[in-house]
Amino acid sequence: MFAFLRSAVATVLLLVPQFLVFADDAKPPATNPALSAADQLWQSGKFAEAEAGYTALIKADPTLLPAQAGLVRTLLREDKVDEALETVTAALKSLGDLPPLLAARGDVQFRLGQVDAAESSYSDAKSLDRKLVPAYLGLARVYRCESLYRKAYEELRRAHEIAPNDVEVERAWLSVLPQRQQLAAMQAYLAAPHPDDEEQTQWMTDSVEFLKQTADQPAHACRLVSKLEHTETALYTVRSAGAARSGIGLTAKLNDQPFNLQLDTGAGGIVVSHKVGERAKLTRISASHFGGLGDKGPQTGYLAVANHIQIGELAFQDCIVFVSEKNSVGSEDGLIGADVFASYLIDIDLPGMRLVLSPLPTRPDDTPAPASLNSEGEGDLGHAAKAEPADAKPATNPASSSPGASHLPKDRYIAPEMSRWTQIYRIGHDILVPTTVNDSPPSLFLLDTGAFDDVVAMRAGQQAAKVKSSFGMKITGMSGDVKKVYHAKVTLRFGHLQQSNVDTITLDLSKISHQTGTEISGLLGFTMLQMLDLKIDYRDGLVNLEFDPKRVQRLLKP
Repeated sequence: MFAFLRSAVATVLLLVPQFLVFADDAKPPATNPALSAADQLWQSGKFAEAEAGYTALIKADPTLLPAQAGLVRTLLREDKVDEALETVTAALKSLGDLPPLLAARGDVQFRLGQVDAAESSYSDAKSLDRKLVPAYLGLARVYRCESLYRKAYEELRRAHEIAPNDVEVERAWLSVLPQRQQLAAMQAYLAAPHPDDEEQTQWMTDSVEFLKQTADQPAHACRLVSKLEHTETALYTVRSAGAARSGIGLTAKLNDQPFNLQLDTGAGGIVVSHKVGERAKLTRISASHFGGLGDKGPQTGYLAVANHIQIGELAFQDCIVFVSEKNSVGSEDGLIGADVFASYLIDIDLPGMRLVLSPLPTRPDDTPAPASLNSEGEGDLGHAAKAEPADAKPATNPASSSPGASHLPKDRYIAPEMSRWTQIYRIGHDILVPTTVNDSPPSLFLLDTGAFDDVVAMRAGQQAAKVKSSFGMKITGMSGDVKKVYHAKVTLRFGHLQQSNVDTITLDLSKISHQTGTEISGLLGFTMLQMLDLKIDYRDGLVNLEFDPKRVQRLLKP
């Protein structure tokens, strides 16, 4: 089963066109009414009209840098990635390496999954113009997905100092605000023109309703109440129709009721069916939407509180879970994303069919944080908890508030014993593993035990191999059936491993790429992953994929 859950506050930092910033003692150019009109169209989410406006401005004056940068970012919002690349490449060739164009190129590179190249473009732009907001926002986005949370915060803080009223700075700043301040800032953002699409606006609206319902309550922290910090839990085989082994699951108790949940590294948080919500007597808080692979769009449900959750010998109190309005979620009672265990070092030993949770390596000069269950998914693991004490007073100006010194995030720490682990990118709950398809440059694949097999995105497949139709194959995700299914013969290389010359499912993953904000070139799915021991450190953005042929031979014996 494919799952792609999204919390209401998106973790992808999208960028807004900016004017070239001049030195403090220089006079800004006179206002261009046509440019202002195009910017307003962009900010209101009217991208087709904004594209037409920027194009007309460039036709009249190709040297108008804000129009060039605005057109590139508009094309990205419309998912016209190739056109955006052509536009910024032509502008750089014609006008030279000017800061707004370098930052716009960084946006395109990030959207194409070229994270290192994007970082270089943003850094070059910032070095040439220390007040160029898109460069700071771009670097914040890059550092965040590299688990360099302190560096990301510093870039975002600088962008906020330069342009606190910029719509995209406002949106990005929401992620660092404590809960009480976040509500007021989010309401103000939604009340004004903003460039988010319908789904993004719906998720943020859901978040506002949740914050309203919980504003005067202590945070639902999902605190560990058992004394143990280490546990081992048996996994069982999940079987879908026509498949001998299509996934793994574990048994968990919600409010002392046992349920079977599929363990899914491609999902976020805990999501259960409507029947489970009723049987466990979960306390409803507010409406919510979630989605995934499929052609039907976001699915409806609600957020609820489980007073108790027990997994293995670990017991937790006061946890948020998603409840689907449907009476079934895949073939099990629900899904549990691996990111739920993100405050632990996670070992998903698939040949051994066990889940082992142990403490993360302690950073030098640091004390271990109290363990909790990340039942909502998402979140920045480099941040301390954003919850405030119940008697905390709201700030006078919520939108301009900053975290206190004790709540500043921390960058990844690579312990000596993990020096050979694979460094991955994280966007929300997604684990993105650099992967090559045949002889193509590295691209980003989602590590997804909930996908029954490997998948190559249509774009990546067409660039690296010959793609053919797969008639009669049916694939279903959280958002319904996938109508068009193809296949291609490819060799995948990731981590220290290689899977050679395999006939691989090929799908259009553009919707997932749009939601994530970067190109998802494929999924590393269960048929292949079942042969591996997966070790995951969400906090530091590290995975270790171990293959032992002897263990796999025992696993595959009838």
